[in-house]
Amino acid sequence: MTTNWIALPLLLLMFGGASPESPTLQECFEEIVQEVPKPPTSQTNRRAAREYVVAHQFAAEDQHQFAIAHFRKCAELDTLSAAPWAGMAISLSATGRNDSALVAWNEVITRDPQHKDALLILGLDAAIMGNVEKGKQYLSKHWLTAKAIPLEQLLRVAALLSVFESNEQISELLEETVDQIVNAALYDLMSGATSPAWLGVIQQLVDLDAIEIAMKLTVRAIPFLQEAELGTILTVLPVLESSLDGNGSATLNAYKQIASTQLIPLAPRWYEPVPLAEALSIAAQSMSIVSTGSVGPVLLYRSSLALDPIDALTMNNLAWILLERHGPTQEVQKLSTRALELDPEAPYILDTVGWMHTLLGDTKKGIPMLLQSLERSDQPSVGTYDHLGDAYWLANQKENAIECWDIANKILQSPEFHQGVLEGYAGLAYTVWGVSVLTPEALYDLEFGELARRLKEKQTAIQEGIEPTLGFSVPMNGAN
Repeated sequence: MTTNWIALPLLLLMFGGASPESPTLQECFEEIVQEVPKPPTSQTNRRAAREYVVAHQFAAEDQHQFAIAHFRKCAELDTLSAAPWAGMAISLSATGRNDSALVAWNEVITRDPQHKDALLILGLDAAIMGNVEKGKQYLSKHWLTAKAIPLEQLLRVAALLSVFESNEQISELLEETVDQIVNAALYDLMSGATSPAWLGVIQQLVDLDAIEIAMKLTVRAIPFLQEAELGTILTVLPVLESSLDGNGSATLNAYKQIASTQLIPLAPRWYEPVPLAEALSIAAQSMSIVSTGSVGPVLLYRSSLALDPIDALTMNNLAWILLERHGPTQEVQKLSTRALELDPEAPYILDTVGWMHTLLGDTKKGIPMLLQSLERSDQPSVGTYDHLGDAYWLANQKENAIECWDIANKILQSPEFHQGVLEGYAGLAYTVWGVSVLTPEALYDLEFGELARRLKEKQTAIQEGIEPTLGFSVPMNGAN
């Protein structure tokens, strides 16, 4: 669920307060900005003023389309005033027209170079788009011209850290302010922010590549939240930690802290809290989606199994990660075999065990299990077809192998499959996590990019009459 920072004034109306700026930083920013020009003055235009009042009334009633029309008329009647353009920008963003809202904010800044909201929003946009010099100017000017409320300070320091990344002196001074700013923003959010408001702030920090600040905010919020907002924060926490390549300890500690007094609420069904073991397994799944090489899921899956040693799904998922990274070790064989005993019909477990036997060189056991996995799957699994193709090739059943690889490749090339996966990731980010740390396309590449490359290489090798490279990332027993 992405809450665009362009709508920031709407969100900030919910909060208040201010905190002092650092004099040393102020000196730095004064040197960058040098002189802040004053806005031009103009006489009051009665007709424009009437249009402005009407526009504000419509905006207050959430009738933004009507408001935009009257703001536009006001701007035509008073070409020097920034106020109608600011009102128009807020209403445009409220209707989802964010590109047009940015245009309006630029009109604001040309008429009022000190406009608080325009400086911040255009500065944030510049930081996100990598326009460093413009970001420095707008955000430094915002620091000098506005006593920002805590939420503004939070986003501003995140953006300033981005644009001043190469300036060690300013970066160090900014870092010294982060803890105080996070605490102040947390205090404001605690005064009544709903889950969408929390997610809006977190998403804006993610967009600014300030995930460490987002982590600080979420971890510090956990002891003070009510169940609905707590479920939101606990669900997004492992996603943020995985984006930072964390080892899972922050999520584990936070979940244990909550579990000491209650079951774990998780979005979107926070009203149906789950035991700690299940919550850790769900968190591990989220982490493994965001970062395929993260060590975090292993810690969380192990911790989950320590609490519930007969959960077949958790056992299989841990076995699969270890199998992909280290091959069919004794631990993997034990985990996957036990998972199969607990749930012998599950296609994902049959795939894991079948692939494990294949990597051990035992295709007589591997092929039947992989076939069973495909038979029991509601949807054809690209990965299982690839595994089965490798197993057939090892068993010297080369025509079957080529057929399986062809099927896998056709599935991957299917527009319907591609679109379905993208929609699945978008739905996951919107309805479960609540934030998007990677685009659906990036998540697709994480899951299927390497597989697509391997399949293409196999088909090319067969066309050229050479031995294809099978999908073994580490040496296996008898399977090279």
